[in-house]
Amino acid sequence: MNMNVGPYRYTSLTAAIGDRTSPLRQLLAAEFPNTRLIQAEYRAARPTLRVEGGSSNPGTLGGAFDYVMRFRLDPSYSADIARLAFLGDEDDLANIDAVIVAAQVAQSIGDHSTVFRASWALSLLTEVYRIGLAGGSPLAALRKDATFDAMHLLDLAPEDAIRQLGSLATVAETALIPNVVGPFRIGPIFDGSALCAADADIIAGDLLLDLKTRLGDKVKRAGGRSDTLRIQDLLQLVGYALFDRSDAYGIARVGIYSARFGHMIVWDLDEMLEKLAGRPVDLSDMRERVWAVLGGDSDDE
Repeated sequence: MNMNVGPYRYTSLTAAIGDRTSPLRQLLAAEFPNTRLIQAEYRAARPTLRVEGGSSNPGTLGGAFDYVMRFRLDPSYSADIARLAFLGDEDDLANIDAVIVAAQVAQSIGDHSTVFRASWALSLLTEVYRIGLAGGSPLAALRKDATFDAMHLLDLAPEDAIRQLGSLATVAETALIPNVVGPFRIGPIFDGSALCAADADIIAGDLLLDLKTRLGDKVKRAGGRSDTLRIQDLLQLVGYALFDRSDAYGIARVGIYSARFGHMIVWDLDEMLEKLAGRPVDLSDMRERVWAVLGGDSDDE
């Protein structure tokens, strides 16, 4: 199915939410205007920052933490998305597969450092799929030096990243892991992903959960940071749920886990949509409207 149907060229859910001119962003903004109500609920907990930032690239770190949690919840996780940008090169794939196996084995024996290093490498590899191989990426240097192999990929993680991932994982053991129950669907994609690329972090049972590693906004109080919910993050969470046109995952709840604060908040999906809209929302109808605005045909199954 063509992802670029219609006059608007969809690339990813993140990009479509960030673009105020996209038909999807305009639809969500019109139908769900009461975002401040949910943002206020999120802020009400006022958690304290538990994991400080550092010198590591925050985007790569966030992706690496996602991988750490995926392997924690499912040690056999295949990390296929990290392979997608390299499908045409068998040697590259063999080395990437070796990194994935290293993470799987390390998780099963409790070798956390190797899990962190592998997760950092997999995050960098995933960035190539999402945005291409940027000149500043450490992977570009491996390419230049002809050292794109598993050993060098596992050596890419800076010590600051290992420190942060270790602290984030420790907090998650008490703030996240006990609060999620399987079956786990890791990195799920949706019906709407065929029209606008979108893969969520985790579905645990009937809970769609997004993981965030942002430092939050600076404030003059203990911890020096405030955990806030950005409108883009909120609409992205809603977008994931609405992309599940066929209700394949049976999503009944949605939530966000803010890793640096150890802050997890979960909403009933129907109740959240009703608050955002200011009226009851027919979930099936709303999913059809999203499908249509993405360019899908009504008779597509």
